[in-house]
Amino acid sequence: MRLLSFTLDGQSSFGIGVEDGVIDLRSRTNSQDLGSCLGAVDQLRAFEDAPADHSWDAISFDIPIPNQRRLLCAGLNYHKKYPLGGEVKLPKQPVYFNKPPGSLVAHKAPLVRPVASDQLDYEVELAVVIGRSGRHISESDALDHVAGYTILNDGSVRDWQRHGVAAGKNFFRSGSCGPWIVTSDLLPDPSALSVTTRVNGEQRQNSGVSEMIFSVEELLAYMSQIMPLEPGDIIATGSPEGTGGSMEPPVWLSAGDHVEFEVPGIGVLQNSVVDEAI
Repeated sequence: MRLLSFTLDGQSSFGIGVEDGVIDLRSRTNSQDLGSCLGAVDQLRAFEDAPADHSWDAISFDIPIPNQRRLLCAGLNYHKKYPLGGEVKLPKQPVYFNKPPGSLVAHKAPLVRPVASDQLDYEVELAVVIGRSGRHISESDALDHVAGYTILNDGSVRDWQRHGVAAGKNFFRSGSCGPWIVTSDLLPDPSALSVTTRVNGEQRQNSGVSEMIFSVEELLAYMSQIMPLEPGDIIATGSPEGTGGSMEPPVWLSAGDHVEFEVPGIGVLQNSVVDEAI
């Protein structure tokens, strides 16, 4: 299934994406949002064959988990040239940071290049959505805790990233996520997936998920030692070579750019870029 959150006539809802539109689940379940359903995804399959309630043109996409509980992002998880320059030592264990609410926009919404910097960069990532609670999860059981997968653009403001990871990674509306969550039964092996970025039609990033330093299973097992993972948590798995900051000279995102982030099997997350209005 493709599960998504959306707004219609100013009202928030969630549903199943099908060829001709969206099956509205809020009107068919007792849940108010998608995050609260992820612990019982199989129960939503009862509605898969219902007719679409809304056409695709009628809705506006929201980020998949609008009331995001926790977003954990793996850093330094591909062998590549890192945009900040200098020697980067490969980690001996996963490195992660948090992204707060407000830092992401939805599919087709604009990314905001901040007034504070002209160094807005893109980073395509496979994102894992937790569906089953767990603590001290073993690598062999890790995928049993996954509800599905989505696409994340870890928008990064590079000069501010030199101040600290939190500063550069958490600018308002600098990243994106979506367009939906594809349930794990359709993607049983995340290592078989690939991630791609195109800026104004030019391919910039393209890599197999199998090239990550730490696999999806290793990331989930590691993070579950730190904290219990809960339904609705999202874990972004890192981004490969090809960011604008790694080019010589660097090529930053500018107002008017159109960016596509693709994971075959999930879809394409599309965003334009606008300058922050003050």
